[in-house]
Amino acid sequence: MNDTFSFHAPAEAFRRRVDPRWIRSAIAATVFLTAIGSFSRWVVTSEHAADQRREAAIAALHRPVAAATPSPVGLDDDAAKASASSTLTIARDVFTQTGAFADAATAVLSAEEPDLIFVDGPSTAPAIVSVEARDDAWAAAVMGDAGSCFWVKATSEGLIRYGVGTACTGAAAMTADRTAW
Repeated sequence: MNDTFSFHAPAEAFRRRVDPRWIRSAIAATVFLTAIGSFSRWVVTSEHAADQRREAAIAALHRPVAAATPSPVGLDDDAAKASASSTLTIARDVFTQTGAFADAATAVLSAEEPDLIFVDGPSTAPAIVSVEARDDAWAAAVMGDAGSCFWVKATSEGLIRYGVGTACTGAAAMTADRTAW
């Protein structure tokens, strides 16, 4: 027998096994890097969108402002009728919400329509609306052209009546009995 020593390793010893900890670590690192990348992309996209909104706002501030439409203060019949009609709409909305026209008094109307002036006394211009508010009825009078006063009245039964007269108070408008002006 030969006493020489030989380094022959069995064939199985050359195969390496992958350590499961390395696989888990690689998967965890991939998930972590993907999450960081997604978050970074979201931050950058959000910043770009915010920059665009800011630029649009700055551009809007520097654009010339168009002339605002004037409130109905002209001394003509159309402005008076428009004031009366818009006030009627507000009063009917208040009645729908509260169940009483008395709640559609001058203070509530002023809060809803700041372009008009609501008074208990007489109307002297298309932007001044005289109001009479009772539980079951509501009326308004608005002074128009050449001393004509336009009346509008609403009742709790849903009846809407119009009129024209010289007395320009909400109390006088309670006598309105026409179906149109």
